[in-house]
Order: sequence, then C-alpha cells, then structure tokens
Amino acid sequence: MERKIDVGAALSNAAGKLEKALEMIRDTSKFVSEQGVSEVLVEETKLKDGIYLAYDDGTSSPFTGEESKDGVHGIGVVYDGHAFQVALEDLGEWGLVKDLDKCPEESPFYKTECEGLHDWDFMSATEHIKAIGTDIPLPDGWYIPTLAVLEVMCFWKEAINKALVYAGGKPMPDDFHWSSTEYGRHGARLVHFSNGNANYYNKYITFVIRPVTAF
Repeated sequence: MERKIDVGAALSNAAGKLEKALEMIRDTSKFVSEQGVSEVLVEETKLKDGIYLAYDDGTSSPFTGEESKDGVHGIGVVYDGHAFQVALEDLGEWGLVKDLDKCPEESPFYKTECEGLHDWDFMSATEHIKAIGTDIPLPDGWYIPTLAVLEVMCFWKEAINKALVYAGGKPMPDDFHWSSTEYGRHGARLVHFSNGNANYYNKYITFVIRPVTAF
C-alpha cells in the first residue's frame, strides 16, 4: 500500500527540531562561558604528571627553569592523578602534638603503613592533629602531608628541590620529615629523605615539617 508523505510538513518539522537543537547548543555555550568551565577543563587536561610553578594568582606553569620567578606561591606536584603543592620553605623541626594524653586511644585517623601509603587526605589528617593540640605554626590553608604525599615528595625530591631553589625557596633536607598519618595514640608516620625509608616515632619528637596545600 502506497503511503503519501507531505514533504513540506516533514521539512518544516525537521527545521523546528534543528532550531531547538541549535538553541540548546547556544544556551550551553553561554553557560560554559559565564561559569569559566571551558578554562577549567583545559587546565585539567594540561596537568600531566610533573613539577609545576604555582603562582599567587592561581595560575601554574610546568617547571623548565625558564619561567618567571615573580609571585611563585609554591611548587605544584602532579603524580598518578594526585595533585598537591609544596611550600617554598619548611617550618623547622616540631613535635606533632603537645600532649600525648589528649590523643584518643582509638581513632578512625589511625592507619597502618599500608593504609597510610594510600591516604592523600592531608587536610582531614592535619585538622585531627590540630584538634588534639599542636604548636606547629602552620600558615592558613597549609597542612602537614600524609604518608602518601610525603613519599612522593621524597621520590621526586631532586626535581622538587631544583624547582624550590629556582623559585627562591629552600630545598627539602635529607632529614626525617613528619607526616600527618598517625598510627596510634602515641605515634605517627615519617619518612627519612636521605633514603626514602618510612618509619614511625612518638609524636612529641621533633622532626622537619614541610607544609603542603591543594594544587
């Protein structure tokens, strides 16, 4: 059975659908432009594993030794999908907490070495230590690295130190560095930057604190 098609009506219907699709595209493009989403997506695709110079205005540049040194805020590190920023200088040597008796006997923040090597949440770990009570003079927005972060800092120590010196900062010394990864009421994890060995000590012993923040 033959079926007649109204070509004019079909074309009119198709044109209407096309106009709606174009309108949706225009609205989406306007939203992306207003929200700055396109810039965020471009920035994310640029951030491959490596060392970066992070600037005060929020921009960054892969470190090659030819970038501007003005306004460097810290050294950005991107490793295996994780990103953080290393402070230009350490804070000297400090104990993690003031009074071990104030540390709870049990805590969800206490981690085995295996757990600590997969823990990147330095913000929560540091806030827990601050809630217990610490003398460490952390600047606003800066934190104590977790064991996972500290191991990457040690692993890429040479490259990070090169960027630190270039930017006018101080290199990370070949000494014990505290992490914010606690293993129990009395102890926490740390890494010796001369050989990369991870260990644990009582929280009141003084070791190097090199702050980190988001990147």
